[in-house]
Amino acid sequence: MKQSLRRQLVQWVVIPLLPLAAATAWLAQDNARQAANAAFDRTLQASARSIAERITLQDGELVVDLPVAALEMFDPHFQDRVFYRIGFASGSTITGDSELPLPGTLPAAGDVVFYDAGFRGEEIRSVALGVPLFYAGGQRLLLVQVGETTLSRQALARQLFRESLAQQWLIGAVAALLVAVGINRALRPLQRVRGILRERAGDPSLQLEVDSVQRELQPLVSALNAALAELEQQLSVQKRFIADAAHQLRTPLTLLKTQAEVTLRLQDPAEQREGLAALVRATDQVIRLANQLLALSRAEPGPNRHDTRELDLAELARTVTLDFVTVALGKALDLGYEGDEHAMLHGQPLLLREMLSNLVDNAVRYTPAGGEITVSTYARGDEVELIVTDTGPGIPVEERPLVFERFYRGQQTGGDGCGLGLAIVREIVRGHGGQIHLDSGSVGGLRVVITLPCQPAHGGRGTTG
Repeated sequence: MKQSLRRQLVQWVVIPLLPLAAATAWLAQDNARQAANAAFDRTLQASARSIAERITLQDGELVVDLPVAALEMFDPHFQDRVFYRIGFASGSTITGDSELPLPGTLPAAGDVVFYDAGFRGEEIRSVALGVPLFYAGGQRLLLVQVGETTLSRQALARQLFRESLAQQWLIGAVAALLVAVGINRALRPLQRVRGILRERAGDPSLQLEVDSVQRELQPLVSALNAALAELEQQLSVQKRFIADAAHQLRTPLTLLKTQAEVTLRLQDPAEQREGLAALVRATDQVIRLANQLLALSRAEPGPNRHDTRELDLAELARTVTLDFVTVALGKALDLGYEGDEHAMLHGQPLLLREMLSNLVDNAVRYTPAGGEITVSTYARGDEVELIVTDTGPGIPVEERPLVFERFYRGQQTGGDGCGLGLAIVREIVRGHGGQIHLDSGSVGGLRVVITLPCQPAHGGRGTTG
């Protein structure tokens, strides 16, 4: 199970801060040590300069009047021990601890050098002050060294570190609280969206306010609105299909049952055969109606709209035309194909075959014996044109806008058919972003012209001429 978005946001904010907190703690410890050294180093330096001020020459001899205050200015709280040495840079000692280590780099005259060293098994912090002195006939460099054990320094460093760490933890806790509050406030728009979806669950007409969420979430809400709109359209199509199917199938099924009951009561074998023949014709009509309704449901908008691939409409038109040759010959019709060898486009093969089948079937059904039917396809730049021409009765101009409506049967049908053929064709053409136009042929009859884009835009809807 996926974690909550709130928890993931908190983790992504807090977890990266852990190594940063560790680095900050290390820096705080280092800063505390440096601050403690800086505080105590001033005392060391003051002690060394105080001693240096009391070094004099009397009758050519060095005299050191060591001030007591110079060694008593250190904090006695942790009983740190203090060491000193006064001697020449060459190494000879005048007074003090001769074993006190020299600094790695000798200070210049008037300068000081601070350094850490080990002395008699303890860590010490020392300062070396360079004192220029004219002695024994030459310029000499005298070193004044003062060292101190580090107990007080370490205690101060620990105290500063604890105080700094406590402040950082306090700041971190406040920051974490502010982050939690900020994340909670940032997620409120999503919570409102969730509440709306829960309250209006099952309402496909729901549309969310895009501006009610942050800019980064607006594409998500827009996509959700588009999905809800498409769902509403699909549900509307399903309801309409169910209503149409129930309305259109109820009457023929009732007639079919009545015909079967009447035939069952007939005693004369000839009348029974006639009744059975009528029953077969009625059954064929119901089967055709059911097939047409299923074809219409496939042609209407839905998820299958996105299932397209490149195909050759010219080849498909030739195949469908060939499928109806036998039926056409049975009616003494001249059915043929003409046009370009290839006409490539992106579309749905099953729907385009259904479209072609309906057009050719209508032409074969309503064209009288001895007539002609021609199927043509042409590649015209970024479009493909499909033309089906017949020499049948045609469709009056005033009826042409009506024949695309469902279950409309024109005068030329003589009551035959389901009234769904051209409705199916129109839905398929619209789904492919094309146009359909009805016209009269050069020698009468009907001329159906369909124009389809080679690359239809997603969700494109064409127009009907």
